[in-house]
Amino acid sequence: MAEQDDNSTLTPKERANATVLIVETDRNERQNLRAALKSLGYGGITDVPTHHAAIEKMQERKITHIIFDAKKTNMPTTEFVEKVLEFDEEVTLIPTSFEPNVDDVFELLCLGAKGYLCKPFTTETVDAAIISASKGEPIAESVKQAKDRNEALVAIMMSSLDKAATVMRQAQQFDTAKREIPKVVQTFRTSAELARTFAKDGDDGLIKAMEEFCIERSKGPATRLGRLRKRLKTKKVPAEA
Repeated sequence: MAEQDDNSTLTPKERANATVLIVETDRNERQNLRAALKSLGYGGITDVPTHHAAIEKMQERKITHIIFDAKKTNMPTTEFVEKVLEFDEEVTLIPTSFEPNVDDVFELLCLGAKGYLCKPFTTETVDAAIISASKGEPIAESVKQAKDRNEALVAIMMSSLDKAATVMRQAQQFDTAKREIPKVVQTFRTSAELARTFAKDGDDGLIKAMEEFCIERSKGPATRLGRLRKRLKTKKVPAEA
């Protein structure tokens, strides 16, 4: 029987075929991360202490995932991400940091990193970070170009919520839609976690941005009430010529 495509995990085969490169200055951190990855069934595991060494390692062997320190070593991390993706745009980049809400990590996500790992990590959080980065949605273009980060993060979260609601509604009639539910729910959860982690001014800033987004959306014809008002207005006929 063929393995079912599940967006919330990685199959044993996917784990075995993965080649993970660890970029970490602290030797103990590298060893701990190696042990976690090995226990989770990931195949090839290698590590280096600097970002420049990671670039060199990529030229020696095929790398599928890179878990790297978000702080500069002998190369700015923004330059590291750009160079990695120039060499192989399919590599899954996962920055690590003790403070994942800092601007630097968010910038790396905008440049092409696909996930993040909070320190100190556990085996479970390592696995969750790799799964999310491997199968989750990339940062939307709206975030990369947005002047207001919170507004962009809320837009992504609400868009994924709309999509999840649509699929759930369709699932009441179609079995094909039912199979999409785990995927869209996971996408929404990831976008919500992303928004909460990287929103400026924390939860208060995120809630304010959500309020403003919902108010603005309610003004236009995008809502059911707005569409009704627009339709009634266009159908209205003057009583006298």
